[in-house]
Amino acid sequence: MRKYNFRFAEQILQDSREIREKIVFSDGDDLRLVYALKKFLKINNSECILLGNANVIQNNINEAKLGKNLNIKIIDPLRNKKNREYSELLEYSLKKRNKTVEKKLISRLISNNSFYASLMLKAEDADCGIAGSISSTLQLMKAIINVLGVAEGRKYLSGAMIEEVPDCKYGINGIFLLSDVAIIPEPKEEQLLEIILSSYETAKSFFRVEPKIGILSYSTKGSAKSLAIDKISKVIEKVKKINDKIMIDGELQLDAAIIPKVSKQKSPESIIKGNANVLIFPCLDAANIGCKLIYRLAKAKVYGTIIQGASKPFNDLSRGCSIDDIVMLSAMTLLQLNGMKKNINRVKL
Repeated sequence: MRKYNFRFAEQILQDSREIREKIVFSDGDDLRLVYALKKFLKINNSECILLGNANVIQNNINEAKLGKNLNIKIIDPLRNKKNREYSELLEYSLKKRNKTVEKKLISRLISNNSFYASLMLKAEDADCGIAGSISSTLQLMKAIINVLGVAEGRKYLSGAMIEEVPDCKYGINGIFLLSDVAIIPEPKEEQLLEIILSSYETAKSFFRVEPKIGILSYSTKGSAKSLAIDKISKVIEKVKKINDKIMIDGELQLDAAIIPKVSKQKSPESIIKGNANVLIFPCLDAANIGCKLIYRLAKAKVYGTIIQGASKPFNDLSRGCSIDDIVMLSAMTLLQLNGMKKNINRVKL
């Protein structure tokens, strides 16, 4: 069986090595998590907060032979001394969103680990978070929307992932950021604009080269006419007005976006010249199909999902994730936070 050489993971782990923050893991009961932290804490010295049943987590730590580690903190949401403070913060957050607030609702939501982790982030008791290995994406989205909120200059959340295709010369030696792969089914003009700007920021946090963005379509540079294509043209004009240094082009068929030879034929004036490393999909249907085609047929590695647009990084694992997936998303989350803290990537509307 052929062994592929994947380099992105090595780069991300190396780049995140010196970043030390407080990471809250909402699915702290997951046995895979402690095995992942056994690897991750050999690389990074961040404080890792595990939410869940203290006895279960301690048993998992013992099983993984993790030993006593000062970087691991266990919090049982049912027995935390800060619950009154968090309840008040939750009530305030819900009222701000014009939600009807009852004690039963507060009690139910604060017992949900995704909401609890969001409250910790909101209260600055943690710097970034990771969920999804046990809990659902829907729980995470509700927690971010109702508690954590969006970043300054943002109205919408979106999702990105990195795919690394073996033996591929396109993108960054086979590395691409794909967006929106998780949240907005049919992005309107304003939503598409935010997806692009957030994806640019995410790519800046992870890539060592400049992001080159291709907005994908069934058409290349006016070869077809439709309202969807008009929308892309309008959005690109807005992106250039906001930041004319962003390298972006569209609408582009996939081959014109990522293959220089095809780009020369189909869009010879393209600023990205077939070297796109950030691919923006026109809708969630296309994104889901495209990502899975790359993953299944090209045997690509997948890293993510990165939630974009939240006020603090709070990212989503798959419930079928591996130990290495947890290690990677932990490192990526730190890099995402580092970019936000330095404010070097923020593109405001």
